[in-house]
Amino acid sequence: MKKISLALLVLVAIACKQDEKPQYSVISGTVENNTGETVFIRGNDFEFRTPISEKGTFLDTLHILKDGFYEMYVGRERTSIYLEKGKNLSVTLDANEFDETLNYSGDMANINNFLAAKYLWNEQNLDYKEIFSMPEDDFKKALSANQKSIDSIYEVKKVSNENFKKKLSEEDIYSRAILIENYENAHGFYTGEANFKVTDGFYDALKNINYKDTLAYRNSTAYQSLLDAHFNRLVREDTSSSATSENILFLKKVDEDLPNGYAKDKIMSSYLQFGLKPDETLDEAYSIYKNSEPNSENLAKLTERYNKLKTITKGKPSPTFNYENHKGGTTSLESLKGKYVYIDVWATWCGPCLREIPALKEFEKEYENKNVQVVSISIDEAKDYDKWKSMVTEKQLGGIQLMADNNWKSAFVEDYAIMGIPRFILVDPQGNIVSADAPRPSDPNLKVLLDPLL
Repeated sequence: MKKISLALLVLVAIACKQDEKPQYSVISGTVENNTGETVFIRGNDFEFRTPISEKGTFLDTLHILKDGFYEMYVGRERTSIYLEKGKNLSVTLDANEFDETLNYSGDMANINNFLAAKYLWNEQNLDYKEIFSMPEDDFKKALSANQKSIDSIYEVKKVSNENFKKKLSEEDIYSRAILIENYENAHGFYTGEANFKVTDGFYDALKNINYKDTLAYRNSTAYQSLLDAHFNRLVREDTSSSATSENILFLKKVDEDLPNGYAKDKIMSSYLQFGLKPDETLDEAYSIYKNSEPNSENLAKLTERYNKLKTITKGKPSPTFNYENHKGGTTSLESLKGKYVYIDVWATWCGPCLREIPALKEFEKEYENKNVQVVSISIDEAKDYDKWKSMVTEKQLGGIQLMADNNWKSAFVEDYAIMGIPRFILVDPQGNIVSADAPRPSDPNLKVLLDPLL
């Protein structure tokens, strides 16, 4: 009997393996006016990158494990797509008019053309400044009206896939919840009401949402964004820990509210890519993450960054530079000893950098007779050298204008572990770091930091 049972088990195992053959999907497309190198697809614990040819075409095979929503990046542009195992999808688009030209064919064409129409509608009709400026009741009415418009597009496209319909309903709930979570902060920003608070009961619309659904976190990028918005809102509402920094509060709330595992680790590790700062919170932030039973690979990456940031904390000697000066020759940090040096790391293509220029000019004017030197270091690529030269002249940019020698790979940029710009740095007259991540010129805290030193 034992031999027969064993044989049956072997046959069953073989049959199961045969039933579990992978179902591959083919994704292909053509990109006009392409400037990107790859198409990147991610979602549902899946990431895949495939090159775009010189002719703007791509073709590859995907082995997705779950049906559902994914994000597709073409260069710097992004859109949501829906994929199912074993079904194919092809897309054509113009990189210069990304959302307007998306057109799908293949097994999943109907669904994805609906998604393209949906996101184009939102882009053209959902004015976030307008709706976030509305009073509460009008804001919620606007959300409902927009959903009715989306539903009508769904009916026109005649989508009949029940699996997709269910997942779409969940995504719509999460997307609406994200806007509700962000309303108070955004309303205050757009209306100038810095102390604005929503009324009691405003968040009752979210009472049925499970903010600890780790399975949804794996399967839905919208749910991932919702948790980020939710925890950031909890941090803003926390008035009991005014002496605690926002990044520490964020990490503590995630650590307390979520069980150890994928969701907690992903939220914390993603946040710490930018939230781990070379200031007084560095050790505590790293410790919270390290003690949360993190993924070993993510811990190794953040440990490397932590060790790097330890070298640029307050009082440590600043990394140096010696870069081309817009006025001719080169300028080094050492040549500026004796002054406080306020360094702006920027690029001509960086919108947030350009928005700081008026405030930076005002700052320079206010401190021109004090012991402060403003230095702007462009990390533009070599191909944009002439653009940098022209912009400095046309915008009459002040201070010392320098061009880094190897954009993001320049030694000064890497030594300061810079991952995003604009980045501002304050160095004292002895060449030591005051702040490796100083307030922007538009931030009143810059004067709070600098004035007592002068």
